[in-house]
Amino acid sequence: MFLRPAPVWPGCCQHQGGVILEENQGYVIRRTILFDNKCGFVLGENPKAPNPYVTWQFNEQDGHRDFFWGHYHNEPDMAERDLHNRAEDYQRRYHVFEVEQAPDKETYKYYSTQRPIDIGTYPNSYFNRPVHMDLYFTRQQVMGEAFQAWGAIIYAHPLTEREMQNYELRPSRENLDIRRQMDAQAQVVGKWEDAHHVPDQKRLTWFYPDFGSYVVKEYITPEQLAVRVRSIERQEAARAHKEAKHQPPIAEQLKAAQREAQEQRAPDAPKKKAPDRGDR
Repeated sequence: MFLRPAPVWPGCCQHQGGVILEENQGYVIRRTILFDNKCGFVLGENPKAPNPYVTWQFNEQDGHRDFFWGHYHNEPDMAERDLHNRAEDYQRRYHVFEVEQAPDKETYKYYSTQRPIDIGTYPNSYFNRPVHMDLYFTRQQVMGEAFQAWGAIIYAHPLTEREMQNYELRPSRENLDIRRQMDAQAQVVGKWEDAHHVPDQKRLTWFYPDFGSYVVKEYITPEQLAVRVRSIERQEAARAHKEAKHQPPIAEQLKAAQREAQEQRAPDAPKKKAPDRGDR
């Protein structure tokens, strides 16, 4: 019988610091191969790095991945071959099975809000190239959104926050990741609106009994929902701060707790009277 390696690898922590630094420098995970022992390999890309492509080994524990043993490359096809070679070699040695990851059938649309779409105005990664573009003749209002754009670019995989910021792109509210974010925000906003008895005409959400959750109203934009969430967060923080200010100092709280404990303690038993020596 073959023994599979444990998920925690000796020495992985000493490599983790370097990976964190590299991720802060802009590496984006483009490919992942995961095995059934929660170990695997990834391919990262950073166009601004001296070596733009890297493959790392990782182990996964409690939803967190530790990356180590990086192989750096200058060409994307070399990095991709290295990724598969490392994975195949690991699979032969440890007899593990690759975890099938469902293919992402969604597409992701992003709008160019500041300039017409042209060469160099959008991300064009070797591993995530645009699959379609809609070019507008003028900057026009995007239906269902709160902004204008010069055109739309569709990708097979979502862009990172850094990529959107670098090229000033805005995601479509129909993107899967945006829909999930709005669904999560709707639960927070919906509960707050119920607690504060917000009238229907001013609500951003409504309760959908079939699913037992809150749903964003059709005409509400992601920006409106995000503003309401930030407002709720500020109100909750102010309320918590106000309650903390009205609490007495710790020393007074301790004295009060001691008095309460003293009052709740059972009365002391009566002392027995010592016999008079003359009575003996």
